[in-house]
Amino acid sequence: MKFRLLLAALVVMAVAAACRADLVPNDPGYTLYEWYGPRLNLPAAWGRSTGSTAVIAAVLDTGVIADTPDLAGRVLAPLYPPGVAPFDPHLQPHGTWVASVLAMGVNNGIGGAGVGNFTILPVVVTDSDAHNATEDIAQGIRMAADAGARVINVSQSTLKYGPLDDAAAYALTKGALVFVAAGNSDSQIDMGPYPNLIFVSGTDSSDQRWTGGPGGTGSSWGPYVDLAAPAENILLASPTFTYGYGLGSGTSFAAPLAAGAAALAWSINPTLTPDEVRHLLESTAVDLGTTTGWDEVYGYGRINIGAVAAGAPEPATLALLAAGLALLATRRRRRAA
Repeated sequence: MKFRLLLAALVVMAVAAACRADLVPNDPGYTLYEWYGPRLNLPAAWGRSTGSTAVIAAVLDTGVIADTPDLAGRVLAPLYPPGVAPFDPHLQPHGTWVASVLAMGVNNGIGGAGVGNFTILPVVVTDSDAHNATEDIAQGIRMAADAGARVINVSQSTLKYGPLDDAAAYALTKGALVFVAAGNSDSQIDMGPYPNLIFVSGTDSSDQRWTGGPGGTGSSWGPYVDLAAPAENILLASPTFTYGYGLGSGTSFAAPLAAGAAALAWSINPTLTPDEVRHLLESTAVDLGTTTGWDEVYGYGRINIGAVAAGAPEPATLALLAAGLALLATRRRRRAA
């Protein structure tokens, strides 16, 4: 009887740990503007974790305005590849926008909600005129990996992606994944694939390829695309906006949503390997193409962060299940003897 009660208790504890109630955050902008939150099953994901500050997410961009209220206290000192001169990120807030999509405070009662409460590491690779060099981005990836970043986001375009793929291979050895915006050319691009980079295309509110952006922009696609994520009317935070928040569209904001999904998986279970997290992202993605499986427009599909979170059980939950199975096996051996 005692054994049965103990085994039942372990099972109940494991199930309770795995099954959490959805969390709709108290951030007012989430309900008003973040149409993509329910689409990505973010409330289910936040029922398991709102993100850990122990997970470092690097943003390779124009820098991040550290005193942005929805990011304050979670922005590390910026890194600069050799030869990249520091400058005021207020002059070009793109990096702050990207960081806010990743990590605006979740359930902190102000503004909107990013994917999780992660720590942001700015790596400045772009100047105020949006100029960058492939070599600087590649070096920035290596620097971010050496600094302990688990996810590295590159919402910048460049001329050559081979050096970035080589740098991403190095990042993998350090336990990090590199996410890259697919681009906003509204056309097919015949390049890649690059096996160590995770390219993210953009979708709209109808779960179709994002098109119709300003100036005829829209999500690029091609054999290099791995995943898709929302890219239309995404809530952004920055003190440069009149009221501190604004809406923006582009694959620059799809990439950090996918990167955030990986960061949330590591928040729940830091023992996962990069390969396991990437497989989790791909295997839980919602297939949107006209043919089953991978395609050039959506890759493996539009990310489903709730499913990613559910597929990353906490080590404690696994330990409870393992303990229950071990007890059951011991009991069976004793009966057999």
